[in-house]
Amino acid sequence: MVSADVDEHASHLSGWRQEYDQLGGGGFTGRLDEAVSDGVQLFRERTSHQLRQRCEVWKGAVWCGITAADDGSRLDGRQVGADCIMASGGDGSFELVSPPGHDIVGFVVSREALALHAPELALPPEAGAVWWAVDPVQRHAALVHARAILVLAAAGVESDLRTAMLDVVAGLLATRGPGRRERGNASARRRLVAQVRERIEASPDRAPSVPELCVALHVSRRTLQYAFEDEVGVNPLAYLRSVRLNGVRRLLREAAPGLTVQRAAAHWGFWNLSAFAGDYRRQFGERASETLARAAVARTGG
Repeated sequence: MVSADVDEHASHLSGWRQEYDQLGGGGFTGRLDEAVSDGVQLFRERTSHQLRQRCEVWKGAVWCGITAADDGSRLDGRQVGADCIMASGGDGSFELVSPPGHDIVGFVVSREALALHAPELALPPEAGAVWWAVDPVQRHAALVHARAILVLAAAGVESDLRTAMLDVVAGLLATRGPGRRERGNASARRRLVAQVRERIEASPDRAPSVPELCVALHVSRRTLQYAFEDEVGVNPLAYLRSVRLNGVRRLLREAAPGLTVQRAAAHWGFWNLSAFAGDYRRQFGERASETLARAAVARTGG
């Protein structure tokens, strides 16, 4: 399934709750290949731009992710190390900052199915998410097996793909060693980024400046800069603008009766329409009016 809209792409993954913010500029392209079988899901996702993904898998399930390359993805604010496997914790939620050209294979398996398949397997108990290094040969083999299963599923091949998926996931989770203790400054930086996001969403029409954020959060500009570079990979100003532009785009895609580009922009604190128009087009590769017109047509079934 191919999509040219980041929000549409995020909605395609069966059973997930997701919100993607596009951080890089230009027209988006995403592709999703998926296979689902009785409490087990396998997918391959490819995205063109840097994204901040807020994700929640279906209740009672574990997600396990493998990137095609060591691409510097950040899982819950921590840069994923080389030859690593990622997994969701007990609540099934996590945040992933993915780079341009991201290519990831993901498994989602119900905890009940895993318990029946591998009764002695210890599952990640933490909230949020974790990652750990595995043997590169095993990691590569898991990627190859996953892609082969997707090809077979797409071709309608009759075979026990569910057991094959469970075998791969159980093998990867079994490689997990003792959890790493997170450094205090890493968790503090994550909280700082979360506080900024909360302030933006609480008063979207009153976009705070970087100096105002520093005063309100009692941090220096350098501390704020380092937090965003480590957690999101962009500077605070670029992040503030991207969150607000993505907010405008979601309003436009809803195409509520009477909505105009000017009203959507004002809701997110863009008062200079000329500057907004340029920012929006650079961010998404199209004019805001084009987003609204396309959404309005889709809403009316025209």
